[in-house]
Amino acid sequence: MKIFNLFILFFSIAFTTYAQDFIVKNNDDVIRGTIKGTDYFSVFISANDEADVILPAKDVKNFFWNGDSFVSKGFANGRNFEYRFVKVIEIGTVNLYSFGGGTLVPQVKEKKVKFRPSIGIGTGTGGYGGMGMGGGISIGGGRNGALERPAGAPVVRYFIEKPGAGPLQEVPMKAITEDSKKIEVKNILLQKMGDQPALKAKVEAGTDFNSREVIEWVKEYNATRK
Repeated sequence: MKIFNLFILFFSIAFTTYAQDFIVKNNDDVIRGTIKGTDYFSVFISANDEADVILPAKDVKNFFWNGDSFVSKGFANGRNFEYRFVKVIEIGTVNLYSFGGGTLVPQVKEKKVKFRPSIGIGTGTGGYGGMGMGGGISIGGGRNGALERPAGAPVVRYFIEKPGAGPLQEVPMKAITEDSKKIEVKNILLQKMGDQPALKAKVEAGTDFNSREVIEWVKEYNATRK
């Protein structure tokens, strides 16, 4: 897992220099070009700014888009197992990711598009950790030849993992975390980072448990483990 983390950091730094998007497939092939969007289940790229390609998360290790790194993770969905992309927030002894939120599909010029994807995301029940967001890229025409955008911004979900100490786990935090969820967030953080005394004291004394605060705590924990 440490090698994987270094792999992500290396590519993030190296390709930032060239300001170019890229995708790393499962066979380690690298596709460079301009990423047009993702619904977190597939990613749409104009390979070398010429050929348009859509790749499902199950065929991709990670991709780098607009300065952000995304990795493919497996989620249990009932009896099935599916792969989805999550955005990397922090990588280290403890990894923190987000799923959803933001504008997924930027507008592109008609002359650059050989086929037009329509991307839809809806919340629902099911999925790993209660995450029931469904979506997919389908080939078809949009109104006036434009890419369709989701109605409203999807809910952002956060996931945490400590490699070697259990599976990926959802953290029910928000910009303003609901009071009913704070004790759950607290317990998850103590489970993952309670072996660092100073940070454990901060978590135990915490009252807000919002996403900004938790992200800072995870960064602090990883800094002590370098």
